[in-house]
Amino acid sequence: MAKKGRSKAFDTTVLPLFFCCQLATLGLLRQTPSYSLWETEINAFPVFSLWIARILSVAVLLVALTMALRGCRFLRLRTMLAVNGASLLIGFVLTFYYAYSLPVYFAAQCLIGIAHAWILLCWAEYLTSLEKPHRNRSIAFAALIAVLIFTIMSAAPQSMQAVCFLAIACGSVLPLFLTPQNGGEYDKEASGGKALDARRSLASIPWELVVLMASYAMLFRILVFFNFPAVDGSMQTVAAAVIRIGGMILLLLYLSRVRFAPNTQQMIIPLFFLTLLGLLLLPGREGIVATVAVALVESSWTFFYVLIWLILPEIANSKKADPFVVLVGGWTALNLLLLLAAPLAYFFEVQVNQGTLSLTALVLIIVYTLAVALLLYRNSAKRLLAKQSPSWEKEQEDHFAALAEEHGLTPRENDVFQLLVQGYSLPAIEKEFVLSHSTVKTHARHVYEKFGVSGKQELIERVKRSQHIG
Repeated sequence: MAKKGRSKAFDTTVLPLFFCCQLATLGLLRQTPSYSLWETEINAFPVFSLWIARILSVAVLLVALTMALRGCRFLRLRTMLAVNGASLLIGFVLTFYYAYSLPVYFAAQCLIGIAHAWILLCWAEYLTSLEKPHRNRSIAFAALIAVLIFTIMSAAPQSMQAVCFLAIACGSVLPLFLTPQNGGEYDKEASGGKALDARRSLASIPWELVVLMASYAMLFRILVFFNFPAVDGSMQTVAAAVIRIGGMILLLLYLSRVRFAPNTQQMIIPLFFLTLLGLLLLPGREGIVATVAVALVESSWTFFYVLIWLILPEIANSKKADPFVVLVGGWTALNLLLLLAAPLAYFFEVQVNQGTLSLTALVLIIVYTLAVALLLYRNSAKRLLAKQSPSWEKEQEDHFAALAEEHGLTPRENDVFQLLVQGYSLPAIEKEFVLSHSTVKTHARHVYEKFGVSGKQELIERVKRSQHIG
């Protein structure tokens, strides 16, 4: 029994923390040329060679999404995981040490693009199979460790950065061999036909949010083409580290709430505020202001990645869809939009190099674009809310609240009651509210006593009868 308990603790606590290596690899991918011995040669290669990894990644994600909709799960394919893990490491070794010619660099990017997308899918499957409290805490802690890795990488000697990157890449692959191969909780609990699950999952993807975040991501990438104001490099590194680490600590505090039900607008708006503040401080500034501005802009990309992993599975769970399909679908759509916008990014890069587009002009374009995108998203959310209200779910919640008040339930008893009538077991309620077994059992007993029933099934039947009478 103790061995089984330790194994479960390892699966839900220790193992997910290795996700920090995947997040770090994901965030550092665009910087791989700067870690190479052949950085000058890579920067002189044709533009298309810089996009081959993203093109192949999107192709893999599109195929994987089709397979996922048909019920395929990827953690069971251990041989494919091993092949892709080896391919990822070979791709990085070629990029760092042997990319002296375009064919070699092209081959390395092909290996990285395909392999990294597959490994990302495996992590997505594993994380979405975890129970919500474990998943959210794991992602947040992993993100905090990842930003610490960013800081260490930036402070490491030039000769050690490629070696550190290879170690991180190994850490993003090897722990996946220790994950369960059962396909996650959703497969066990899903009901209905596969076609229904597929339609529900695809419909659950927040397309407006994906488009909004893709716009933000593309505009952020365009900023990289500009020469930011001259700042103290070490001071910028410290400022970025403080912003990232402080932001992740705040996120952990937010996730420590008993019931985490993310409001996407509440989470996206601070991100936009952080970015826009940095953008508005950029033009014509010097010294500490410029340092903070650059750190704000560069750090916002880290929070962007973490929000994707947190929000999409939560949206899927709230709509009783497959969180793995929603996460893969949202990530695929996001990368596809970025790929389609690549010509726009190239156009802006040419304008910058020719000196026909100033940073101030681009800042105004970005502020305007993000403001319009956010407004469209908020209007879309309002229309959706108006369309759904009053809905049968809202009426059901009101009915449950009225019954709780009628029978004199305390606030905590009401919380337990709400989940009991939805069919939750006592262990599931314990995990939902992060309460001890004895506490939940006591609250459940009080609910049964006040409703005059002997158990959960009788409570559900009584609530159903009261709905029909009402």
